[in-house]
Amino acid sequence: MTKPLIGINPYYFQHNESWWNATKEKYYNAVWLGGGIPVTLHYPQNGDSIEEISYSIDGLLMVGGPDLPIHTYSGDQPELLDDDVMHNNREHFDQAIFKAIKKLNKPILAICAGFQHINVIYGGKLFEDIPTQMDNNIFHGDFNGDLAEHSVRLEKGSAIANIMKNNNPKVPSTHHQGIRTLGRGLRAVGWARDGLIEAIEDKQFPEAFMAVQWHPEIATHSSDHLNLFKWLSSKSVKRKKQNI
Repeated sequence: MTKPLIGINPYYFQHNESWWNATKEKYYNAVWLGGGIPVTLHYPQNGDSIEEISYSIDGLLMVGGPDLPIHTYSGDQPELLDDDVMHNNREHFDQAIFKAIKKLNKPILAICAGFQHINVIYGGKLFEDIPTQMDNNIFHGDFNGDLAEHSVRLEKGSAIANIMKNNNPKVPSTHHQGIRTLGRGLRAVGWARDGLIEAIEDKQFPEAFMAVQWHPEIATHSSDHLNLFKWLSSKSVKRKKQNI
């Protein structure tokens, strides 16, 4: 069986007077362990190339990253953002590739910033900073900093609970932002014990994507987290066969 090609949206940052596209190794390893072949995507100079990219890959992994630009969700407290904010080039690319892959009915797994971005694409809003804006919040970790671990309650019978085969997984978490207002057409199916939304799905098409706030790529030693990457690869294979 031919392994599916899983595209990964890259981080975009400046280093040594150059702009770099890069992806953390743990994302690559998780895709390999799940049965796929990971490949880093690149921001095309021509917007028409988005369609070419979407036809060339079998599935999409939307990875974590820095804070989304505040104008994308009409936030009003920019002083609460990290110094590191997602570059507009990446934000535009991530939004375009998500829409293109979803239109083709190819599978998508979205993690952390990818999860938040889907909510924004659907018209939702974010907490600029959970510790400041959310009452009775638990520690969700820090972006590129301290790791937190907490439980998540998944809705029984939801697509993600069925895939993970666990309604109450322990999850690794490193973020200070999260969903404040759920986007139109989305349904919350997972929550931390402080009420923060941790998993979402499309109301009409529950398996259009799997989107989680936590970081399953650093917990692939646990079968429930690895199952998300297995789902991404297996559904990519099924979709690929349908197109042959």
